[in-house]
Amino acid sequence: MSKVKEYVMGLDVGTTTLRNYIFNKKGDVCDSSSRKVEILYPQPGWEEIDPDVLWDSVQQVVQQSLENAKLSIEDISSLGISCQRGTFICWSKSTGRHFHNFLTWKDMRADTSVRAWNNSFSLRGLRLGGKLLYSLTRKPRFKAASIYTIYNKMVTMRLVWVLDNIPGLREKAREGDVMFGCVDSWLMYKLTGKHMTEVSNIAATGIYDPFTMDYAGWLFNLLNIPDNIMPPVVDSCGEHFGSILPEIFGASLPLTAVLADQSAAVFGSGCFSPGSAKITLGTGSFLDVITATPHASLNGLIPLVGWKIDQNPVYIAEGSVHDLGVLLEWAKSISLVDNFDDMSEVAASAADTGGVYFVPGFHGLTAPVNDPSATAGFIGVSLKTTKAQMLKAILECIAFSQKHLVDTFLSESSYKIERLHVDGGVANNDFVLQLIADITGLPLDRPNSVEMSVWGTASLAGIQGGIWKDREEMAKMTRREGTKFLKRKDRARLVEEYRMWEKACKRFTKWTDASEF
Repeated sequence: MSKVKEYVMGLDVGTTTLRNYIFNKKGDVCDSSSRKVEILYPQPGWEEIDPDVLWDSVQQVVQQSLENAKLSIEDISSLGISCQRGTFICWSKSTGRHFHNFLTWKDMRADTSVRAWNNSFSLRGLRLGGKLLYSLTRKPRFKAASIYTIYNKMVTMRLVWVLDNIPGLREKAREGDVMFGCVDSWLMYKLTGKHMTEVSNIAATGIYDPFTMDYAGWLFNLLNIPDNIMPPVVDSCGEHFGSILPEIFGASLPLTAVLADQSAAVFGSGCFSPGSAKITLGTGSFLDVITATPHASLNGLIPLVGWKIDQNPVYIAEGSVHDLGVLLEWAKSISLVDNFDDMSEVAASAADTGGVYFVPGFHGLTAPVNDPSATAGFIGVSLKTTKAQMLKAILECIAFSQKHLVDTFLSESSYKIERLHVDGGVANNDFVLQLIADITGLPLDRPNSVEMSVWGTASLAGIQGGIWKDREEMAKMTRREGTKFLKRKDRARLVEEYRMWEKACKRFTKWTDASEF
């Protein structure tokens, strides 16, 4: 009689941190291990990850968490993986070796091409065609095409860059010796030997169309991207992933679930019905709302695939703010606060910001401003401004950014958001969460553990592997503990401050746009 396996493992390859968690049948964390993701900056604006170093780190966190929990790989029922999105690599089909390092989603080397293509006659024609077709058919896909824009965080132009600048890569692609993949695809290849990609990961690249649920063939033709390098697209859970090769950890282990990090956080938060929403406050911040169909936005929200199970896709509308965790790191680096634990106390010591506002445009401003040329900075600083007021302005801008996204979604949809589930490292800051509850007017639910990406993919793997019966059982474990934040009555000042902050954002737009000078 075979031994009953009551543990499931979740591996999360984030932007800055790599984590591996082991959960028991009750959903409790048995143990975990983490390592920093080592980022390389070979040139200004370039951001890379060495795949060999990442692979070593993956093996180390898995082994370390097993040792800490006093378990072996044979005690684990299945593995789920969540991954940062838009970070990609190309490697050889014949040798398995990479042609270049990972280019992360924050890499800016293709920025000149992004700007050129967005202003090109080709994309202007596409937008005009989309506008005309939408007026005739009212199909959401054409509505999205009417404002189609390429962003640096999309894979699109960075992939064109590597094809044009890595010696011999296009030739190798013509010979059929190139495999493309984001972190999910590469990791599955390393673990199982299979070349494939999970749908929520590829849907966030800009080269996959969530309206047709297929690769965007017109874009491949327009940009001369060879489609033979692309992996087959598969559902988010199932037996198709196969098992981890036994020589890696000493025994085989079924890989039963793979999700993009934000999709995993949505799933882990128990957001399953249209209109349910979560906010992740981590390296960046993300608002994700479940929708019944792909959301066609005119204000910069992105239609994505949340997950696909048994051939049934679930969609999400996403808005994001590039810089959050790094913003707080920066505040510490310029001595606005000595350590993160004191941030709330220091900010609360100031009655108000003294008319100071902060605009978080280090990498431009996203929806609904949608200006990659915007910049960051304080406005309204006077000789009487204190450090506490400046820090308070930074924390308030985090809350204001979330309201920006929530209001944008509500303004262009018929959904009603009842509450916001929150996760991510910055979600541990009570001061920020109370601000978000006050300015949005929505109740916030913070679970006892804010690491929702790793829990989300582990729970999906556990359901697939029979640890839990269904998502309802899993959701009950997620919500059994936590903290709620409700709006306070004295929010009039904050609402007025938000209006002033919106004006400040407009002042910081078009800063690097040469046409404005």
